[in-house]
Amino acid sequence: MATEAVIIGNPNSGSAGDEGYLEHFAEILRAGGLEIEVLNTERPDHATELAAMAGDQLVIAAGGDGTVNEVVNGLSKGATLGILPLGTANVLARELGLPLKGEDACERILTGTRSRIDVGVATDEEGTERRFTCMAGIGFDANVIREVTPRLKRYLKSLAFPLAALKVYFRDSRPTLHIVDGDTTYITQFAVVANGEYYGGEFEMAEAASLGSGKLEVVLIEKVNLLLRPDILTRILAKSPLDRAMKSFPSQGILATSPGTHVPVQLDGEVWGRLPMSFRSEPAAIRVIK
Repeated sequence: MATEAVIIGNPNSGSAGDEGYLEHFAEILRAGGLEIEVLNTERPDHATELAAMAGDQLVIAAGGDGTVNEVVNGLSKGATLGILPLGTANVLARELGLPLKGEDACERILTGTRSRIDVGVATDEEGTERRFTCMAGIGFDANVIREVTPRLKRYLKSLAFPLAALKVYFRDSRPTLHIVDGDTTYITQFAVVANGEYYGGEFEMAEAASLGSGKLEVVLIEKVNLLLRPDILTRILAKSPLDRAMKSFPSQGILATSPGTHVPVQLDGEVWGRLPMSFRSEPAAIRVIK
Protein backbone atom coordinates (compact mmCIF):
# COMPACT_ATOMS: atom_id res chain seq x y z
CA MET A 1 0.00 0.00 0.00
CA ALA A 2 1.22 3.51 -0.79
CA THR A 3 2.24 5.51 2.24
CA GLU A 4 2.02 8.91 0.58
CA ALA A 5 -0.94 10.39 -1.25
CA VAL A 6 -2.67 13.66 -2.03
CA ILE A 7 -6.34 14.55 -2.34
CA ILE A 8 -6.90 17.15 -5.03
CA GLY A 9 -10.36 18.55 -4.55
CA ASN A 10 -12.77 21.16 -5.78
CA PRO A 11 -14.64 22.22 -2.62
CA ASN A 12 -17.42 23.71 -4.75
CA SER A 13 -18.09 20.53 -6.75
CA GLY A 14 -21.39 18.68 -6.36
CA SER A 15 -21.95 17.54 -2.78
CA ALA A 16 -18.63 18.87 -1.51
CA GLY A 17 -19.01 21.85 0.77
CA ASP A 18 -15.72 23.30 1.97
CA GLU A 19 -12.16 22.45 2.90
CA GLY A 20 -13.32 20.74 6.09
CA TYR A 21 -15.52 18.42 4.04
CA LEU A 22 -12.51 17.08 2.14
CA GLU A 23 -10.51 16.86 5.35
CA HIS A 24 -13.17 14.48 6.69
CA PHE A 25 -12.29 12.00 3.94
CA ALA A 26 -8.59 12.57 4.49
CA GLU A 27 -9.02 11.50 8.12
CA ILE A 28 -10.72 8.27 7.01
CA LEU A 29 -7.80 7.52 4.70
CA ARG A 30 -5.24 8.40 7.38
CA ALA A 31 -6.97 5.98 9.74
CA GLY A 32 -6.47 3.35 7.03
CA GLY A 33 -2.72 3.94 6.94
CA LEU A 34 -2.18 6.62 4.29
CA GLU A 35 -0.06 9.69 4.87
CA ILE A 36 -2.18 12.20 3.01
CA GLU A 37 -2.39 15.90 2.20
CA VAL A 38 -5.44 17.84 1.00
CA LEU A 39 -4.87 20.28 -1.87
CA ASN A 40 -7.82 22.51 -2.80
CA THR A 41 -8.19 23.85 -6.32
CA GLU A 42 -8.52 27.59 -6.71
CA ARG A 43 -9.05 28.12 -10.47
CA PRO A 44 -9.68 26.24 -13.70
CA ASP A 45 -6.92 23.72 -14.55
CA HIS A 46 -5.36 24.14 -11.10
CA ALA A 47 -5.95 20.42 -10.46
CA THR A 48 -3.78 19.62 -13.49
CA GLU A 49 -0.93 21.67 -12.05
CA LEU A 50 -1.29 20.07 -8.62
CA ALA A 51 -1.39 16.55 -10.08
CA ALA A 52 1.78 17.21 -12.08
CA MET A 53 3.52 18.43 -8.92
CA ALA A 54 2.41 15.32 -7.00
CA GLY A 55 4.69 13.04 -9.01
CA ASP A 56 4.63 9.24 -8.82
CA GLN A 57 2.27 8.74 -5.90
CA LEU A 58 -1.39 8.10 -5.24
CA VAL A 59 -3.35 11.10 -6.51
CA ILE A 60 -7.00 11.17 -5.41
CA ALA A 61 -9.38 13.33 -7.45
CA ALA A 62 -12.17 14.56 -5.16
CA GLY A 63 -15.01 16.13 -7.11
CA GLY A 64 -16.94 15.66 -10.31
CA ASP A 65 -15.87 14.46 -13.73
CA GLY A 66 -14.37 17.87 -14.52
CA THR A 67 -12.02 17.61 -11.54
CA VAL A 68 -11.12 14.02 -12.50
CA ASN A 69 -10.37 15.17 -16.04
CA GLU A 70 -8.09 17.93 -14.81
CA VAL A 71 -6.20 15.51 -12.55
CA VAL A 72 -5.82 12.94 -15.34
CA ASN A 73 -4.28 15.61 -17.56
CA GLY A 74 -1.57 16.22 -14.97
CA LEU A 75 -0.81 12.66 -13.83
CA SER A 76 2.75 11.44 -14.17
CA LYS A 77 3.36 8.03 -15.77
CA GLY A 78 4.12 6.46 -12.41
CA ALA A 79 1.14 7.88 -10.52
CA THR A 80 -2.02 6.02 -9.48
CA LEU A 81 -5.44 7.65 -9.73
CA GLY A 82 -7.97 7.31 -6.93
CA ILE A 83 -11.46 8.81 -7.14
CA LEU A 84 -13.72 10.35 -4.50
CA PRO A 85 -16.91 10.88 -6.58
CA LEU A 86 -18.36 14.11 -5.20
CA GLY A 87 -19.89 15.49 -8.38
CA THR A 88 -23.28 15.33 -10.07
CA ALA A 89 -22.85 12.62 -12.73
CA ASN A 90 -19.63 10.82 -11.62
CA VAL A 91 -19.40 9.03 -14.96
CA LEU A 92 -15.91 7.54 -14.59
CA ALA A 93 -16.69 6.32 -11.05
CA ARG A 94 -19.76 4.50 -12.40
CA GLU A 95 -17.70 3.10 -15.24
CA LEU A 96 -15.21 1.66 -12.76
CA GLY A 97 -17.94 0.32 -10.45
CA LEU A 98 -16.89 2.55 -7.56
CA PRO A 99 -19.16 3.36 -4.60
CA LEU A 100 -20.76 6.80 -4.97
CA LYS A 101 -20.85 7.52 -1.24
CA GLY A 102 -17.69 9.29 -0.11
CA GLU A 103 -16.97 7.11 2.94
CA ASP A 104 -17.40 3.92 0.92
CA ALA A 105 -15.20 5.32 -1.84
CA CYS A 106 -12.47 5.90 0.77
CA GLU A 107 -12.69 2.24 1.77
CA ARG A 108 -12.30 1.24 -1.88
CA ILE A 109 -9.22 3.44 -2.21
CA LEU A 110 -7.71 1.60 0.76
CA THR A 111 -8.63 -1.93 -0.35
CA GLY A 112 -9.25 -1.82 -4.10
CA THR A 113 -7.16 -3.28 -6.89
CA ARG A 114 -4.95 -1.36 -9.29
CA SER A 115 -5.41 -1.72 -13.02
CA ARG A 116 -4.67 0.25 -16.16
CA ILE A 117 -7.32 1.91 -18.33
CA ASP A 118 -7.37 3.59 -21.73
CA VAL A 119 -7.92 7.30 -22.17
CA GLY A 120 -9.02 9.27 -25.20
CA VAL A 121 -6.89 12.11 -26.52
CA ALA A 122 -8.30 15.14 -28.33
CA THR A 123 -5.98 17.27 -30.49
CA ASP A 124 -7.06 20.70 -31.71
CA GLU A 125 -6.00 22.59 -34.83
CA GLU A 126 -2.97 24.08 -33.07
CA GLY A 127 -1.75 20.65 -31.99
CA THR A 128 -2.71 21.08 -28.32
CA GLU A 129 -3.72 17.78 -26.72
CA ARG A 130 -6.08 16.99 -23.87
CA ARG A 131 -7.03 13.64 -22.40
CA PHE A 132 -10.57 12.49 -21.64
CA THR A 133 -11.56 9.41 -19.67
CA CYS A 134 -15.25 9.02 -20.55
CA MET A 135 -16.35 10.83 -23.67
CA ALA A 136 -15.99 13.70 -26.10
CA GLY A 137 -19.22 15.31 -27.32
CA ILE A 138 -19.18 17.19 -30.62
CA GLY A 139 -21.76 19.87 -31.29
CA PHE A 140 -25.14 19.71 -29.60
CA ASP A 141 -24.20 18.54 -26.10
CA ALA A 142 -21.22 20.90 -25.91
CA ASN A 143 -23.67 23.76 -26.55
CA VAL A 144 -25.91 22.37 -23.80
CA ILE A 145 -23.03 22.23 -21.32
CA ARG A 146 -22.20 25.87 -22.05
CA GLU A 147 -25.74 26.75 -20.94
CA VAL A 148 -25.47 24.93 -17.59
CA THR A 149 -23.90 27.34 -15.10
CA PRO A 150 -22.47 26.07 -11.79
CA ARG A 151 -25.37 27.78 -10.00
CA LEU A 152 -27.95 26.05 -12.22
CA LYS A 153 -26.26 22.70 -11.68
CA ARG A 154 -26.13 23.25 -7.92
CA TYR A 155 -29.84 23.94 -7.59
CA LEU A 156 -31.35 21.71 -10.29
CA LYS A 157 -28.70 18.94 -10.24
CA SER A 158 -29.37 16.38 -12.99
CA LEU A 159 -32.48 18.29 -14.19
CA ALA A 160 -30.27 21.18 -15.33
CA PHE A 161 -29.09 19.33 -18.42
CA PRO A 162 -32.42 18.28 -20.01
CA LEU A 163 -33.83 21.77 -19.41
CA ALA A 164 -30.78 23.34 -21.04
CA ALA A 165 -31.01 20.80 -23.89
CA LEU A 166 -34.54 21.93 -24.72
CA LYS A 167 -33.44 25.56 -24.73
CA VAL A 168 -30.51 24.83 -27.07
CA TYR A 169 -32.65 22.61 -29.31
CA PHE A 170 -35.23 25.32 -29.98
CA ARG A 171 -32.74 28.20 -30.14
CA ASP A 172 -29.66 27.04 -32.04
CA SER A 173 -29.02 25.81 -35.56
CA ARG A 174 -27.41 22.40 -35.97
CA PRO A 175 -24.53 22.48 -38.44
CA THR A 176 -23.39 19.44 -40.37
CA LEU A 177 -20.44 17.49 -38.96
CA HIS A 178 -17.98 15.48 -41.05
CA ILE A 179 -16.53 12.51 -39.12
CA VAL A 180 -13.58 10.95 -40.95
CA ASP A 181 -12.50 7.41 -40.04
CA GLY A 182 -9.79 6.18 -42.38
CA ASP A 183 -11.19 6.34 -45.92
CA THR A 184 -14.80 6.75 -44.75
CA THR A 185 -16.55 10.06 -44.06
CA TYR A 186 -19.80 10.13 -42.07
CA ILE A 187 -22.22 13.06 -42.16
CA THR A 188 -24.09 13.79 -38.93
CA GLN A 189 -25.42 16.56 -36.66
CA PHE A 190 -24.12 15.34 -33.30
CA ALA A 191 -21.45 12.80 -32.38
CA VAL A 192 -20.15 11.25 -29.17
CA VAL A 193 -16.68 9.72 -29.05
CA ALA A 194 -16.94 7.26 -26.18
CA ASN A 195 -14.11 5.74 -24.18
CA GLY A 196 -16.60 4.04 -21.86
CA GLU A 197 -20.20 2.92 -21.77
CA TYR A 198 -21.82 5.61 -19.63
CA TYR A 199 -22.82 9.18 -20.45
CA GLY A 200 -24.21 11.87 -18.14
CA GLY A 201 -24.56 9.54 -15.15
CA GLU A 202 -26.33 6.20 -15.50
CA PHE A 203 -27.34 6.69 -19.12
CA GLU A 204 -25.72 4.13 -21.45
CA MET A 205 -24.51 5.78 -24.62
CA ALA A 206 -22.17 3.14 -26.05
CA GLU A 207 -22.73 -0.44 -24.96
CA ALA A 208 -19.77 -1.65 -27.01
CA ALA A 209 -17.30 0.81 -25.46
CA SER A 210 -14.81 -0.30 -22.80
CA LEU A 211 -12.04 1.34 -20.82
CA GLY A 212 -9.73 -1.49 -21.84
CA SER A 213 -10.57 -2.08 -25.52
CA GLY A 214 -7.80 0.06 -27.00
CA LYS A 215 -10.41 1.74 -29.20
CA LEU A 216 -13.02 4.49 -29.05
CA GLU A 217 -16.68 3.92 -29.90
CA VAL A 218 -18.12 6.65 -32.12
CA VAL A 219 -21.90 7.17 -31.87
CA LEU A 220 -23.55 9.26 -34.60
CA ILE A 221 -26.86 11.08 -34.11
CA GLU A 222 -27.64 12.02 -37.71
CA LYS A 223 -30.45 14.39 -36.70
CA VAL A 224 -30.76 15.78 -33.17
CA ASN A 225 -34.57 15.70 -33.41
CA LEU A 226 -34.35 11.89 -33.49
CA LEU A 227 -33.66 12.09 -29.75
CA LEU A 228 -37.24 13.31 -29.30
CA ARG A 229 -38.80 10.49 -31.33
CA PRO A 230 -41.03 8.41 -29.00
CA ASP A 231 -39.13 5.14 -29.46
CA ILE A 232 -35.74 6.83 -28.94
CA LEU A 233 -36.95 8.95 -26.01
CA THR A 234 -38.38 5.86 -24.35
CA ARG A 235 -34.99 4.16 -24.72
CA ILE A 236 -33.27 7.17 -23.16
CA LEU A 237 -35.67 7.30 -20.20
CA ALA A 238 -35.27 3.55 -19.70
CA LYS A 239 -31.47 4.02 -19.72
CA SER A 240 -31.05 1.53 -22.55
CA PRO A 241 -27.89 1.80 -24.68
CA LEU A 242 -28.39 4.48 -27.33
CA ASP A 243 -25.91 2.93 -29.76
CA ARG A 244 -28.41 0.13 -30.41
CA ALA A 245 -30.72 2.72 -31.99
CA MET A 246 -28.05 4.90 -33.66
CA LYS A 247 -25.20 4.27 -36.06
CA SER A 248 -21.93 3.55 -34.23
CA PHE A 249 -18.51 2.11 -34.99
CA PRO A 250 -15.23 1.38 -33.19
CA SER A 251 -12.15 3.38 -34.13
CA GLN A 252 -8.60 3.97 -33.02
CA GLY A 253 -8.82 7.54 -34.28
CA ILE A 254 -11.07 9.98 -36.15
CA LEU A 255 -11.00 13.54 -37.48
CA ALA A 256 -14.05 15.77 -36.97
CA THR A 257 -14.67 18.93 -39.00
CA SER A 258 -17.57 21.25 -39.76
CA PRO A 259 -16.66 23.51 -42.70
CA GLY A 260 -17.49 27.16 -42.25
CA THR A 261 -18.89 26.92 -38.72
CA HIS A 262 -17.56 27.06 -35.16
CA VAL A 263 -18.68 23.83 -33.48
CA PRO A 264 -17.69 23.38 -29.81
CA VAL A 265 -16.43 20.15 -28.22
CA GLN A 266 -16.88 18.94 -24.65
CA LEU A 267 -14.53 16.53 -22.90
CA ASP A 268 -15.84 14.73 -19.80
CA GLY A 269 -18.52 17.36 -19.35
CA GLU A 270 -16.37 20.47 -19.80
CA VAL A 271 -16.23 22.51 -23.01
CA TRP A 272 -12.76 22.42 -24.58
CA GLY A 273 -12.09 24.05 -27.93
CA ARG A 274 -13.87 23.68 -31.25
CA LEU A 275 -13.57 21.86 -34.55
CA PRO A 276 -11.54 20.83 -36.44
CA MET A 277 -10.29 18.29 -33.91
CA SER A 278 -8.95 14.74 -33.98
CA PHE A 279 -9.56 12.02 -31.41
CA ARG A 280 -7.54 8.88 -30.70
CA SER A 281 -7.25 6.18 -28.08
CA GLU A 282 -4.24 5.92 -25.76
CA PRO A 283 -4.40 2.31 -24.50
CA ALA A 284 -3.55 1.44 -20.88
CA ALA A 285 -2.50 5.05 -20.32
CA ILE A 286 -3.16 5.44 -16.59
CA ARG A 287 -3.29 3.27 -13.48
CA VAL A 288 -6.44 3.51 -11.33
CA ILE A 289 -7.83 2.01 -8.15
CA LYS A 290 -11.15 0.25 -8.65
